[in-house]
Amino acid sequence: MSASVRKFLYFFLAVVMMIDFYLIFNAGNPDSFLRLLIKSTDYDISITVGLSIIIVLISFSMIRDNDQNSIKKILERNSGHIAAQKKNNMSNQEIADSFMKELGSEKGIFHSIVKWRVIRYLSKM
Repeated sequence: MSASVRKFLYFFLAVVMMIDFYLIFNAGNPDSFLRLLIKSTDYDISITVGLSIIIVLISFSMIRDNDQNSIKKILERNSGHIAAQKKNNMSNQEIADSFMKELGSEKGIFHSIVKWRVIRYLSKM
């Protein structure tokens, strides 16, 4: 994700969070600013829940992207070492195993997911 998209998402997330915060405390209020758009108070909770779901989805996508970038950054910082290992005819699987061992991860679902990502990035390098 580019820096400009990330900045836009932070700004958009802040605006949506302020609106959602306002709507949480004014759900059902006949004097709410939401009455300018929707006259009925029947949809206040649905709109608030919808905005909350949008906030969660944007947050998860930004966290996911940040997590993937951190693995990629570590691999890019060690690209010289990785290139040397590839010259020594080490496979991406062996390099990934070495990387995971250095991280202190040996088994589990997160180990498998991160290892899969490492192998994917190594194949692109």
